[in-house]
Amino acid sequence: MKTQVSPKQLARAIQVSESSVKRWCDQGLIDTFRTAGGHRRIPLTHVLRFLRDHAYQLIRPEALGLPPSTGQSARDLNYACTRFRHVLLEGDETAARSIIFELFIAYDDPTVLMDRVMTPALHEIGELWVVGGAQVYQERRACEICLRILHELRQVIPEPESSACLAVGGTPECDPYYLPNTMVDLTLRWIGWRTHDLGVALPFDTLTVAVQQARPRILWLSVSHIDDEARFLADYERFTQKAPPEVAIAVGGRALTEGVRQQMQYASFCDNLRHLERFAKSLAAPGLNGKQVASDQAGPPQAADAGIQVGRSARQ
Repeated sequence: MKTQVSPKQLARAIQVSESSVKRWCDQGLIDTFRTAGGHRRIPLTHVLRFLRDHAYQLIRPEALGLPPSTGQSARDLNYACTRFRHVLLEGDETAARSIIFELFIAYDDPTVLMDRVMTPALHEIGELWVVGGAQVYQERRACEICLRILHELRQVIPEPESSACLAVGGTPECDPYYLPNTMVDLTLRWIGWRTHDLGVALPFDTLTVAVQQARPRILWLSVSHIDDEARFLADYERFTQKAPPEVAIAVGGRALTEGVRQQMQYASFCDNLRHLERFAKSLAAPGLNGKQVASDQAGPPQAADAGIQVGRSARQ
């Protein structure tokens, strides 16, 4: 998929004249930049925002590198979730991409899509697998499709400023799930944060080194699975004791039950990605202490229980 397009490509996509698109660029209706050769280029995220704000219909979405059916489906989130689950089970990646990018055009917010469409659909597929209504391969294929779509979304989001706040994160050694981290990374980058997704199955010792070296404002920890609860809590406590005081630890995931959370210290626990977004924004407020205890907030990180419960068997 293209990450930036020319005025000619946008004109073809919505069936207007190229001169009209250039005029909109000159008027500031569409954010654009010029290449070293002086040619106009428009970031795709700005194109999608322009289409939403000015109610233009995509006639030839393929001109923007989008699936041909983009722009033809309903934008109701509940219907979209049901449809998305269906096409994921069928392995129809083109249709899945169309649904997500249609909604991205409509809502201009990937957090909404992940919280209310992608995550619930994946949860439902996981539940179907448990009762024999879906095969393991279908669940894992669905997660792989979602990962590819999320990476495409990430490409169309503008690069954060070099001075932006930094967040790093991953999953502990006992947790092999990739998808929640990708969702967290995308959520934070959408609101302008620099992010380093450290990956999955990370020993707390290496997380300690990463935090001490990077000195991020947020450290997110996605916890979908715990093998040994006592060991996890002991390792986590040692980790928090060594973390720099300015680092706000945000945790989330289905493995962090109420009983486990009561034995942990963190700045925020997130139920969904919207909580993560709000928490990250709140760090700009004066007086926030990254070492608040568990009961202080019901707030953010890690792919909220959402991405985390992405499937009971899928270990992408």
